[in-house]
Amino acid sequence: MSRKFLSHTFLASALLFSLSGAAFAQSTTEDEAKKAGHATKEAAKDTGDAAEHAGKAVAKGAKKTAKTVKKAVTPDDTTALCKDGTVQKGKTKVTACDDHGGKQ
Repeated sequence: MSRKFLSHTFLASALLFSLSGAAFAQSTTEDEAKKAGHATKEAAKDTGDAAEHAGKAVAKGAKKTAKTVKKAVTPDDTTALCKDGTVQKGKTKVTACDDHGGKQ
C-alpha cells in the first residue's frame, strides 16, 4: 500500500506542479503581451509627435520661402495716378500720392 500511495502522491504532485507552472507561464505571457502593447502604443505616439513636428517645420519653411519669392518678384516701388493728374512713384499707391492730393 505504501508503494501505491507514494506513486499516487508523486503523480498528484507532478500534475499539481505542471498546472501551476502553466498558470505561471500564462500570466508571464499575458504580462509580456501587455508590455508589448504598451510599448507599441508609446512608439505610435512618438511617431505621431515626430510627424507633427516635421509637418510644422515644412510649413514654416514653405512660408519663409513664399515670403522670399514674393519679395523678389514684387518691385520696390509702384506708380499711381494722383488726384492732381500727375503720375507718381512710391512704396504703395497711397504713399506715392501723399503730396499730390491723394490717389485718384
